[in-house]
Amino acid sequence: MFDLIWLSRVTFLGLAGIGCTAALFFPSLHHNNNNATKTPAINSENIQLVSKAVIPPPLPVIQRQTVRQKESNKVIQAPPFNLQQSLSFYSSLFSTPTSLGMVAIGVAEGNYRLVVSNGTLYVQSTPLYFGHTDPGNLSWGEVVTNYGPCSDQGRSKGNIASAEQWCLQRAIAQLPTQLMDLNAAGIDPNTDLEAVLNTADLYNQASPIHSRYFPQALVMAKRGGMTGIEALAWARTESFYLNTNGQMDLQNGQNKATGLIGICARENRPVTEWECVYGDQLRRVKAIDSVLDKYRKIYQRANG
Repeated sequence: MFDLIWLSRVTFLGLAGIGCTAALFFPSLHHNNNNATKTPAINSENIQLVSKAVIPPPLPVIQRQTVRQKESNKVIQAPPFNLQQSLSFYSSLFSTPTSLGMVAIGVAEGNYRLVVSNGTLYVQSTPLYFGHTDPGNLSWGEVVTNYGPCSDQGRSKGNIASAEQWCLQRAIAQLPTQLMDLNAAGIDPNTDLEAVLNTADLYNQASPIHSRYFPQALVMAKRGGMTGIEALAWARTESFYLNTNGQMDLQNGQNKATGLIGICARENRPVTEWECVYGDQLRRVKAIDSVLDKYRKIYQRANG
């Protein structure tokens, strides 16, 4: 799928004259450690083909309930979850800075934006990509500068190539755990791309414990009648409520999203802690949803 979508690097929103049909473009990143915020103007010289954006075809839909054959009335158990199969499906989504998974995280972070023009999908880095002060760390008095698609907490020290590589390695390293956690909670990761991307984004945003509880919270949300964006945002928010034993506790747990709560306090927002965190999680869920929506529309258009 998405065989016709390619990735190149361009800058700004001036898309006129760039006529690669069904192509996916990225900003050209010419920078150094001393001047990491500048990007060149659009011209034919700084458009570079860097990789092919391949979204693997969906795995066969596996129903978790048993299936009864009409002919023999024989009950057939659904195949067990295959981690390696799922990894082969999802790892390519985090293989480059321009892969779908990393683009979704980058848009949720505010470091990427997507633009559709004349049937072409363009991905563009925002100024935040090249260095910005992390607002969450300010909540406990730390000044940290983020770089790259995932906001690298200053680990690259301004080297964008290093930031990109660190973002990819961190996302892929946790992917097996995330897929197993989703499966253990009763969510088939092979058929729920939104759940996988939101788990990966939550892991990128906060302490690992919250992304590990997220699948359980998502199941609770769905059992309570929530669906879609509402269920994802609610589950992400509730994953921050932990008790003194570090367990998710929706009744007596304390909200551990201290960075987000600190932002709301500094900005004097008239909201509760839950509303503060939910507002941010809803924003990120909608950002990821918008990425998937644009990808799907471009693919459908390219394939008739």
